[in-house]
Amino acid sequence: MRIKEGFILKQVAKQYVVVPVGKNAINFNGMITLNHSAKLLFDALEKDATEQDLVNVLLEAYDISEEFALRDVRSFINTLEEKNVIE
Repeated sequence: MRIKEGFILKQVAKQYVVVPVGKNAINFNGMITLNHSAKLLFDALEKDATEQDLVNVLLEAYDISEEFALRDVRSFINTLEEKNVIE
């Protein structure tokens, strides 16, 4: 899976936000605010990444269990799917 074309990550002050550009700006109102771990996952999804790839990103960045990382990854993926941001 990967981030669809037409969505970019911006840093505004100390926050990361995903904003639509081009045609997506018409269909998608607003933006998605990301915390640091979600930003790491978004970065990984800018190129093809599997669920396990994303889990590994969190395991490398934080001292957490694989179960906890998997739960966070699935929650993040669900949010992006609901917003139609990934393919």
